[in-house]
Amino acid sequence: MTPWSRWGLANRRALTERVNGTWAADRDGVPVIVKFFTERDWRYPLRVAAALRALGWPTPDPIEEPLVVPDGAWMLFERLPGTPKDRGPAEQRARGRLLAEFHAAAAETGISDQRGGFASPAQVVGDPELEHWLRVHERSKPEEGRILRRCRDAAVIWFADHPEPDVPRSVIHGDFAPWNLLYENGRLTGLIDFEAAHHTFQVADFVLSWRGYQDEVLRGYQEVRPLSELELEMIRPVYRAWMFFGLKEQLAAGTPPDLSWQITHIGRL
Repeated sequence: MTPWSRWGLANRRALTERVNGTWAADRDGVPVIVKFFTERDWRYPLRVAAALRALGWPTPDPIEEPLVVPDGAWMLFERLPGTPKDRGPAEQRARGRLLAEFHAAAAETGISDQRGGFASPAQVVGDPELEHWLRVHERSKPEEGRILRRCRDAAVIWFADHPEPDVPRSVIHGDFAPWNLLYENGRLTGLIDFEAAHHTFQVADFVLSWRGYQDEVLRGYQEVRPLSELELEMIRPVYRAWMFFGLKEQLAAGTPPDLSWQITHIGRL
């Protein structure tokens, strides 16, 4: 049975082209969101969202039990109200302040176990298999391969020099970006898309919030919780490491992947 027939959904429309798909639909006239999770530990982001919801954060709440299938799980959520803010320096600064508040709440959840299938930034870039597949890729695409390898090597060196950085850790959201923050009448009404949630350094949340150029996010964050000198230094090596999450598997699959996203982001440093 498909999720569409099982849950009596109509007016299906795709909201993303990713493998982890997201669709808008209607059930008995009520707007809903359908998500398909492919990760092995797909229950982890649901647990994180539930813990934050208990602390007052407006996170998606499942309205049906998961429909588990061999390659993942389907979830149904009521659609949260609101729309993203207009992007710009003011939005960035406000998002930075909100991210600092989010990290305080994330630490308060007490979730400290790592999500299955996720590793620390140092483990990701230090993986010998990643190095092998990057060199294989470099033989077919020399310029792209050199950019990736230099990025990886810089991160490896930094983490080798700082093997156990003493900085705050907690669950992170993973994509604390404008399109995942919904507002209505100036009030936060939705914090959505926890697919990348896992336990790591809090500064790792800057990767897809700061994105290499949105400095107002950092300034806003420091208005709430000043970052230490080590945390500020860590942002770039963690950013570099993020470019390689899941990349080994893509490169090993045989068909050369589109790495324009990684190349664009690396170019911002």
